[in-house]
Amino acid sequence: MKADNLLLIVAIIAVVVAVLGAGITYNYLTSFRNKLTGFATGTGTINLSVESAAAINFTTNVINWGSGRVNAGSDNATLNTAGGANNVTGGNWTGNTAGFVVENIGNLNVTFDLKTGLNNVSLLGGSAGGGPQYRYNVTNKDAGSCLNSTGGTDLSITLGTFYDVNTTDPGTRICGRFVIPDASDELRIDVKLIIPSDSKTGTISDTFTATFAAA
Repeated sequence: MKADNLLLIVAIIAVVVAVLGAGITYNYLTSFRNKLTGFATGTGTINLSVESAAAINFTTNVINWGSGRVNAGSDNATLNTAGGANNVTGGNWTGNTAGFVVENIGNLNVTFDLKTGLNNVSLLGGSAGGGPQYRYNVTNKDAGSCLNSTGGTDLSITLGTFYDVNTTDPGTRICGRFVIPDASDELRIDVKLIIPSDSKTGTISDTFTATFAAA
């Protein structure tokens, strides 16, 4: 019996050693596998905040016809930056075909309203030839720059059409959505004056003011 008990005890010890050995081997193999295959994972996190900025810029901000007069025998002269080769008729002012250029330089689509400080009478005066005119038209310098508030093309004005200037705040709504992509973020504003032969004299000037807000 003692010999049998001793054999039983030895057998139990052998089983325990075998189990412990298997566990140690498994843990070693698992650790080795993780090191060999990159099975273990880690994570990293970046954090930043991008501020929104609504901004536009008159990249061409001066229209200067210089000094001139209505031709003798003419009732008026027309100055029109959109007039091409005939941008000055009936007078001897220096031609100008530049117009204003406005660019959306921010990172938000914006509304775009336009007003002037003076109207046709307060700017030019006179009554000959039907009186003075002071008008502007807006076109897309980059296609698709000026949209309505929902992103369509039906606007409160018709692009490429001349309108009388507006002196009331905040002006005429030109675009419900003046967009930001580089390929479509510029507008052109052309100006047309009809100057009567009995207009004011001396230096005549006015300011176009653009008002914008996030769309």
